[in-house]
Amino acid sequence: MVVFDLKTALILLTLGLLAAVSLAVWLAHRHSPRQSYPLGASPGEPSGGSSGEAPGADALEVGAAFETAPFGLLVLEGAQVLRFNTEAQRLLRLPAHLVTLPDAEWFPLLMEDCALARAEALAQHESAPGGRYRTVTFVSGQTVRWWVVPWGARDGVFVFDITPQQRVEQAGRALLNDLAHELRTPVATILTHLEVMGLTDVGEDVHQQSLALSKDEAQRMARLINDMLELGRLETAPEFALRSVELLPLVEEVIFQTLPQAQSKHMALSLEASPPLPLVLGHADRLRQVFLNLLDNAFKYAREGDRVVISLTRTEAGIACAVCDTGPGIPPEHLPYVTRRFYRGASRQEPGSGLGLALVTEILRRHNTQLELESRVSGETGTCVRFLLPLAEVRAG
Repeated sequence: MVVFDLKTALILLTLGLLAAVSLAVWLAHRHSPRQSYPLGASPGEPSGGSSGEAPGADALEVGAAFETAPFGLLVLEGAQVLRFNTEAQRLLRLPAHLVTLPDAEWFPLLMEDCALARAEALAQHESAPGGRYRTVTFVSGQTVRWWVVPWGARDGVFVFDITPQQRVEQAGRALLNDLAHELRTPVATILTHLEVMGLTDVGEDVHQQSLALSKDEAQRMARLINDMLELGRLETAPEFALRSVELLPLVEEVIFQTLPQAQSKHMALSLEASPPLPLVLGHADRLRQVFLNLLDNAFKYAREGDRVVISLTRTEAGIACAVCDTGPGIPPEHLPYVTRRFYRGASRQEPGSGLGLALVTEILRRHNTQLELESRVSGETGTCVRFLLPLAEVRAG
């Protein structure tokens, strides 16, 4: 059974109009040399050929509507192109002037679908055949889906860009696969300790230890699921709106919120900035999440007595942000991978999901910037995480 989305419903509603346009064009040009026309071409101004007889006013109006449609449209007679719109030209990378379809990677697939759609229409003996669907991914990574339907002696091809949907589906599958992989260990651990707690010949100390370990693993699973869902929402959601943000009070709020965590490890937490600072272009809640995650990482892996400094420095390009600590640092062999999902260069005994820096990286990507990491494990050890936020007035101008 074929499920039609909103775009397909629009196609079906306008199919009759387009068929009338095709018939009008054929009648107007049946004695003219074969040539291709953009759907929005002006009367007597075909693309790539001599002037022909102009179609009627109704045909021109419908043709102009399809020229601005959010999907590609071609009218074919075999491999010859009779009509095409701008979106079809963009999606299939067609030249501005063409008479026949180019010998592209998708050409044999389209010709096969045209032949199959026509054969199915003849076999069904129906006036409204279902047509043929196909999804094609180009070498460039772009994915399109076309629908081919015969119109008399011709074929109509509707083309949709489904690259964003394809990326969302791929991201969702990757998230589920990663989550399933990471949940295996805590689930196995919990099951093992449940078996231990069910034994009658173990002491109370072993029973309590198994209970505590099971609780730790359950909490780890909860963190994994929550952080994975958050990362999934980020990766599959549309780009969020960026607005003018006062960065200094936002960071001061983050410091106030995390100060008890720093004090519990006897760490010094400070802010270096020279107010007033200009507004940056960003998403306030997501930027708050960035600083919270970076500070949480610093507190988690640093030692008692270490220092953490947040610095905000105005530059010509924006505000340079940095979160630096005097902790043990990240070994060079781990540094290129710490922003990957679930990668944890430090001991896995530390609480966490291994998704903190992956979340930060994705949020900063949405802010058109990227994370830079620098770390030292000898001498004056420590880690610095830096990124640049553009000024609001620069982007607005």
